[in-house]
Amino acid sequence: MMSSISSDTCSPGADEARSLAEQAYRAIEDMVVRLDLPPGARLTENDLSQRVGFGRTPVREALQRLHYDGLVRVFPRKGIAVSEVNPLDVLVALDVYAAVERLVAAAAARRAGRAEEALAEQMAGAMARAAAVGDIGGFVETDKAIDRILAELSGNPYAARALVPLQAMARRAWLFFRRESDLAPAAERHAELLKAVCSGDAEAAEAAAESLVAHVRETIKEAVSRL
Repeated sequence: MMSSISSDTCSPGADEARSLAEQAYRAIEDMVVRLDLPPGARLTENDLSQRVGFGRTPVREALQRLHYDGLVRVFPRKGIAVSEVNPLDVLVALDVYAAVERLVAAAAARRAGRAEEALAEQMAGAMARAAAVGDIGGFVETDKAIDRILAELSGNPYAARALVPLQAMARRAWLFFRRESDLAPAAERHAELLKAVCSGDAEAAEAAAESLVAHVRETIKEAVSRL
């Protein structure tokens, strides 16, 4: 029995199924985070299958992960609803996000070298340019790329995996509550984080990570105060 389970798990078919589910997850998460699927939107598995171009099985697996991440709610036989953005819930989660982000930033700084400097400058420049012209799509893609670079550089896959749903939650909330004037400060904080990491200064990297999360927190609090 054990050998049968191992064989199935490691088979090319199983790998392909996991790959399709991962691609479906990323596609749907991207639509939710960017607000292309707005909070409260109601859909079915069939709707999403058509929108992302994957079959219902990988879409169903993706939705299970997104439900666990808190981005959607799944109602058996009734469809799916994109979760509302609850500012109080997000503010509580940001405390956890900040703690793990500091850990990853500090670890990345301890492992960074000159090889990362050019890439960091490229990422900081791309984000600044996107912010300057209001290119939300480019800004978000660069933000995700920076997250991936720091996660890989940290050498801590456990912290990196823990960050994924927290980053998605924070990114969506920031996009939901932000104003146009928030783009430039966010780009500046990312640049400060990258600079601290590449300098090998773990303490400065932690502080920069905290400053970045604080910007998200301040954006949400300010938006709520205007309601």
